[in-house]
Amino acid sequence: MNADKHYMFLNKFAKGNGIVLWGSTSLDEQLVSELLQGYDTGKRVYNRSVSGLTLEEAENYLQQCVLDLSPSRVIINLGEEDLKVSNDVTKMIEQYRWILYRIHVALPECQLVVTTVPGKQDAVRSFNDKLEALAEEVGCAFYQVPNVSRLEEYVSSFLSAIRLSLYDSAMGYSGIATRLVFDKMMQ
Repeated sequence: MNADKHYMFLNKFAKGNGIVLWGSTSLDEQLVSELLQGYDTGKRVYNRSVSGLTLEEAENYLQQCVLDLSPSRVIINLGEEDLKVSNDVTKMIEQYRWILYRIHVALPECQLVVTTVPGKQDAVRSFNDKLEALAEEVGCAFYQVPNVSRLEEYVSSFLSAIRLSLYDSAMGYSGIATRLVFDKMMQ
């Protein structure tokens, strides 16, 4: 079953107003859903990542990976596949801008969170810097994910970086801080 049909099937059982993780290979090939069980977010979290997904292809997956779920928050981690084949960071940022626009128009109340992609090459650093500027420009939250030496470590770094965005904003920062301290004590 390909990702289109797989997610269309799963979406029939999904509940709206949750959090969607939408990324490419790094998030799709790891056990993100399993790791998320350790976070008591108060919301359902759906991983709708697709291995090999490029920014150009992302629009074709937007409906079944994001819009069909009517999420209250989308955490986006796209661009890593594009950077493997191109250094045209300007074009990639414009494609990213279009994706953010499409989500905002379809789901105007949805909070958008943008995250950096893994890698230490110059093009990756440039992309992540411009991505941060784009997020600030259009009013998205931005999370810097620490670079790690092994891809297997990326998901835990990713989840640590986005941890606050997983919790319900209605809880307030003191409630989130209390929960984070409690989570740390329980480790």
